[in-house]
Amino acid sequence: MTVRELNELLDKRFPPALSCDWDNDGLQVSPDPGATVTGVLVALDLSDAAIDQAAKTGCNVILTHHPLIFRPLTSVTPDCGVARRVGRLLSLGISAISCHTRADAAQGGINDDLANWMGLTDVTAFADGIPRVGILPRPMPVSEAVSHALGSTGMPKAMYSGNPPKTVSRVAICGGDGKDFLFAAAEAGADLYFTGELGYHARLDASDLDLLVMEVGHDWSEMHAPGIIGAFLSTAAPELRVVYGHGPATDGFSGGRLDI
Repeated sequence: MTVRELNELLDKRFPPALSCDWDNDGLQVSPDPGATVTGVLVALDLSDAAIDQAAKTGCNVILTHHPLIFRPLTSVTPDCGVARRVGRLLSLGISAISCHTRADAAQGGINDDLANWMGLTDVTAFADGIPRVGILPRPMPVSEAVSHALGSTGMPKAMYSGNPPKTVSRVAICGGDGKDFLFAAAEAGADLYFTGELGYHARLDASDLDLLVMEVGHDWSEMHAPGIIGAFLSTAAPELRVVYGHGPATDGFSGGRLDI
């Protein structure tokens, strides 16, 4: 399979039409789209560590959830981290592909998987098709619902905002940055909105809404994305060698991630 054929295979599973208008994913860097794929490193982000690991393991494709090139490059110098990584990829003969909001919105994608972990039923998409809303196995007191959400998804902790109800039955979910769907979650009748991050101003908005918001960290909320994408490749193209990027997600709320 060539790099180009791999990208086409991913397009079939995660159609580009599902990506948000502001998104920028797909095949972003490739010194040779016609090259045979020697291995695929699957990771959440295309970091320097991911490039190092790909080079050491003989993978000439890095497949991530988050795009390497998200905003237009204004310069291509070693001082620009993204441009520097593009240069490294080209010099090492490694291609970069990402499946971002299309993987969030796709059936059986990142948000559906979160809903499955929580055991939600009657799961449907709302807003622009990325977030999901569903029903807990049974109505739960708010403290139990919070423990259930954390325990079932493996998230260690959360930040809270909004106005918690006494009982939670209906849960809205959006991995990653969920601020754009805060009001839509309330309109969808959610008692609890589970997301990666909102940001300061959206937290203030949440104080006017009758629902509890849980922010578990952008990275933690999408730590399962490489597994979903990698599992698809293992089934659809078992001849490909798939390697998973190492480096666990962190909570995103403390200095614990800093090595000082």
